[in-house]
Amino acid sequence: MIPEQKARLSRELALLSGKQHKLMLRRAAELREQSQRTAKGKTPPIEDFLYRLLCPPEAQPSVRVVAIHRDAVHVQADGSDEVQRVAPSREGEAAVGDRVVVVRGRVISIGERRTFLSRTDPGPGKRERVIVANVDLVVIVVSVGNPPLRPRLIDRYLAAIRHGGAEALIVVNKVDSLPSEEVARQVKTLDSFRHSGAEVKLVSAATNIGLAELIELLSGKVCVFVGHSGVGKSSLVRAISPEIDAAEGTLSDKTGRGRHTTTGSCLYVTSDGITMIDTPGVREFGLTFKESDDLAEAFSEFHPFLGHCRFPNCKHVAEPACAILDAVQDGRIPRDRYRAYRKLLGEEASAEPPDFRSQNSEGFACRNCGADIPAAQNGTKHRNHCPYCLHSLHLDVEPGDRAAGCDGVMEPVSVWVRKGGEWAVIHRCRRCGHLSSNRISPEDNEALLLSLAVRPLSQPPFPLDRIGRVG
Repeated sequence: MIPEQKARLSRELALLSGKQHKLMLRRAAELREQSQRTAKGKTPPIEDFLYRLLCPPEAQPSVRVVAIHRDAVHVQADGSDEVQRVAPSREGEAAVGDRVVVVRGRVISIGERRTFLSRTDPGPGKRERVIVANVDLVVIVVSVGNPPLRPRLIDRYLAAIRHGGAEALIVVNKVDSLPSEEVARQVKTLDSFRHSGAEVKLVSAATNIGLAELIELLSGKVCVFVGHSGVGKSSLVRAISPEIDAAEGTLSDKTGRGRHTTTGSCLYVTSDGITMIDTPGVREFGLTFKESDDLAEAFSEFHPFLGHCRFPNCKHVAEPACAILDAVQDGRIPRDRYRAYRKLLGEEASAEPPDFRSQNSEGFACRNCGADIPAAQNGTKHRNHCPYCLHSLHLDVEPGDRAAGCDGVMEPVSVWVRKGGEWAVIHRCRRCGHLSSNRISPEDNEALLLSLAVRPLSQPPFPLDRIGRVG
């Protein structure tokens, strides 16, 4: 790389935010890795690939990718109706919405993506594939009736959308297919998404219900329609702009699921100034990130509390002094949003925070010390407190009802001897001050029990030297 190119690259990098810099470095590393597999001879340094991404040839104007096929990329210049078929890049995979530079009928560079939506490809490789790029709004289309409303896919889409930097809109289609009371009941399951900042709109592509309001929301934006097969994405595209020739499909009679009618993503520009990308329906949507840091960032409800945990690498699962768990317990983060986080973090993980589970014969995770507590070894095998630190939880409104009194952590403050000589630990709730007692078990920490027992003698309410002189 010549000095002028190095200087230009330095200027372009200085304009990027920290997140954009990280994304571009990752993209350049991917391009270099692809080049190592296909090119002959010595592979250029990563700075060369960064330069290609950030500094396309100034003499060549960029064009927009409007469709992708197996062996070709369809591009369109700004202000032109002509679509040109060109060969794909040898060094990177373009996506619909990308700005690319074409030289001699081949894509030679892909411009920086201001936003993107990516997923893992099905199959053993699980490689990341960018579906669309440079969109303002991702429209998640679901339906009531047939196919039924499946809110769990929305969790995955929202995480991927926020990870890629775009905005999200949830559109419920086919509201004309069920009685209004049933539609309202099903749509209520989306309330948690509204609370997280995602707008929800009810429409019918068949009868134009809610269509005018939807068009107003999309006006002047680059939008992509995503969702399950059969929910009516292509029907909505045609309803918004009838001049668009987007394929419409029907449902399978056997499964009730949609058939794949759109075989590839296609970009359309309407006369109203709306740019829409129609995508094929999906059966599943795999996230390209599993790290808790990236996933927590994708939940807007978590943002005020991130960075306030005791441990910088906190996964917000069972760690002590976790700001996210505290916020869930206090109601500042809705529990169903936390459940969604746990499910996306790992399908095998419990969807409940550990301190929301009754401490029972199946064991639990202590919120105070973070230890995984196994079931008791005798009797009913039921545990009411941690045998290591003796802390408990305020789970009962009435003794034994497990009705989640206030979910506060209860610390051991003393011990007492019940009738018959049975020892019990006295707990006090840190949140509401409620007092309760739990009988001890043979596995309990003996040293800690004894320290609780002698605590009153360490600070008696009278001088110890008076004992024996009274009377």
